[in-house]
Amino acid sequence: MVPFGAELQSVVDSSNNHEYIWQANPDVWPRHAPVLFPIVGRLKEDTYSIGEAKYNLNQHGFARNSEFSPVKWNESEVIFKLSESDETASQYPYKFDFHLGYRLEERSLFMTFEVTNHDDRPMPVSYGAHPAFNTKPVDGYVLRFEKEEDALSQAVVNGIRDTSERAFFEGNMIRLSKSIFDHDALIFENLKSSYVDIMNRQGKTEVRVHIKSFPYLGIWAKPGADYVCIEPWCGIADKQSHNGQIFEKEGVMVLQPEQKISHEMRMDFPAN
Repeated sequence: MVPFGAELQSVVDSSNNHEYIWQANPDVWPRHAPVLFPIVGRLKEDTYSIGEAKYNLNQHGFARNSEFSPVKWNESEVIFKLSESDETASQYPYKFDFHLGYRLEERSLFMTFEVTNHDDRPMPVSYGAHPAFNTKPVDGYVLRFEKEEDALSQAVVNGIRDTSERAFFEGNMIRLSKSIFDHDALIFENLKSSYVDIMNRQGKTEVRVHIKSFPYLGIWAKPGADYVCIEPWCGIADKQSHNGQIFEKEGVMVLQPEQKISHEMRMDFPAN
C-alpha cells in the first residue's frame, strides 16, 4: 500500500512467491486496486447536481488520484485518511474524513471503509473496492459463487447503465474468457451469495472475496487481459434516465452531520 490513492499493490505468498495482484502493466491497465470514493462508477455526463448547483466528478471519484495520510502503520495493519481540501471541494463540496484500512490476519486481508460527515448538512456518499487479481491465462478460470444465482447483469454503455440485461450465470458459476468484458463490466445487485471464489483451471480456489455487506458487485477487466477485478460496491453508476440530482441517485448513502458509516471487505488466499 502507498499513500497516493491508498492502493493495494501486492499480495505475495511467501512460500512460493506467487503474486495474486495484477501488477499494473501500463500497456494494458495501469492500476492494481483503486479505491472508489465519493462515487462508484460514472455519472451521466460526468456531472451531478445539488439543487441548482452543478459539479464535475470523474468516474469512480477522486480518491484513487489523491494523496492520503497514513495514521497507523505496523507489520499487520495500515490505515490511511483522506479529508477535504480545496481540490476536493471544487468537485465535492463537503467536509469529511475517509479512513481506508488494511489488516492482515494469517491468509486473510481485510479492507475497511469508514466515512464521517463533518459538514453541517446531509452528505451523499458512495464507495467501493476495485482489486484486480491475476488470472493467467484468463481462459479456463471460473468465478464460483457460494450459491446458485439467477441475477442478470445490467448492461453498460460508455460507463452508463441502460435498460438491457444479460445472462452470465451457469448455476453458481461464471466462466471467464478473453471476450466476456467486450461490452464493459458485469454489474449485479442483491446477490444471494456471501462470497465468490476465483478458481483456476485445476479447480483450486486462488482467492475468495467476501461480498455479503455490499449491495452491488462489479466484475471487470480490460478485454483480453489476464486479470479479473472483483468489485464490491456501496454505490453504482448512473442510469441513462437519471436526472442528475445526487440525492436521488441510486445507491447513494446519505450521512447526517457527524454521522459515520463503515463497511469491511475480506479477501482470503487459501494455501494450495
